[in-house]
Amino acid sequence: MMDLALNQIWLLMASQLVALLSPGPAVMSLMQQSFAHGRGIGLRFGAGLALAATIWAGFAFAGLSLIFTALPWLFSAMKLIGASYLIWMALQIWRGADRPVADVSSRNVMHGFSGGLLTNFANPKAALYYSAVFVTIFPDPLSFRSQAAILGVVYGIEIIVYTGFVLIFTTPQARAAYLRAKSVVDRVCSATVGVLGVTLLINR
Repeated sequence: MMDLALNQIWLLMASQLVALLSPGPAVMSLMQQSFAHGRGIGLRFGAGLALAATIWAGFAFAGLSLIFTALPWLFSAMKLIGASYLIWMALQIWRGADRPVADVSSRNVMHGFSGGLLTNFANPKAALYYSAVFVTIFPDPLSFRSQAAILGVVYGIEIIVYTGFVLIFTTPQARAAYLRAKSVVDRVCSATVGVLGVTLLINR
């Protein structure tokens, strides 16, 4: 049997939902990708976001936060790389804000699965977040089987929430509204992503 209680799983799911439903760079990027490039790319972008988050959660189980504490330069280096990518991504979205949707190429690393993967990988603080959540909800040592089950829950919640967002963002009504306000929406998304990038650079 796994060394998990049902109330712990419910608490983990609730924590995930609260974090995911809070508007942040991942959700804003997903919204922009879904609006601009359609349901297929939006779903792939969401899958990339979900996988990256789950990998960070796995790193938390592996003690990455302890490694970051012991080697602060490694954490700083990862933040620098992540911040650079987020700022670059924000600039790309801003530059395309006034272009018609058809003129914005979808053959780009920031689109689809790879874009989602890189967006969530760009924030190493996710490992610290999951470490704090896991220590709080699961204070006792966990078996490998239990850790795998928890990662499955994390991935499942991420996929469900991001898929729901994409289905909402790609309705005809939502897409029509986006096309009418594309310049404003893209710049808001760009600013949100860019702020996280700058925050990663200036916060220790």
